[in-house]
Amino acid sequence: MGDLAGARVLLLEDEFLIAMDAEQVLLGLGAETVKIASTLAEAEQLASNCHFDAAMLDVNINGQVSFPLAESLWRRGVAVVFATGYEMKNQPFPEFALCVTKPYTSADLRDTFSMALRRRAD
Repeated sequence: MGDLAGARVLLLEDEFLIAMDAEQVLLGLGAETVKIASTLAEAEQLASNCHFDAAMLDVNINGQVSFPLAESLWRRGVAVVFATGYEMKNQPFPEFALCVTKPYTSADLRDTFSMALRRRAD
C-alpha cells in the first residue's frame, strides 16, 4: 500500500488514456476510490456530491483552467495536485497546490501526493 492508503481521490483529466493510467497508479498507491471526471462541470458535480481527501486536476480542460475548482476543493479540506503537460513556470498556481508535469511516474505521484496530504493535514 502507498501514501494514499484509504484516500478518496477526484481525478479531473480530459484525455481518456491518461485518466485510465492515472487511476491505476492512484489505486496502486492505496487510494480507496478514484472518481474520474472529464469536464469541469462533471468534476464540480462530483465535488459537490462526494467527499474527497485529495484531487488531481489537469490544469487545462478544453481551454478552461481548473484553478477555481481547486480553490473550492481546498476550502473543503481536500489536498490538491495539479497535472499538466505544459511548461508552467510562469503560471500563477494557487500557493496551496502542488504540480506534477506529464508524463509523470508512479514515484512522482506518490511523492507529490504524500507532500500534498501532509500540507493539508497541517
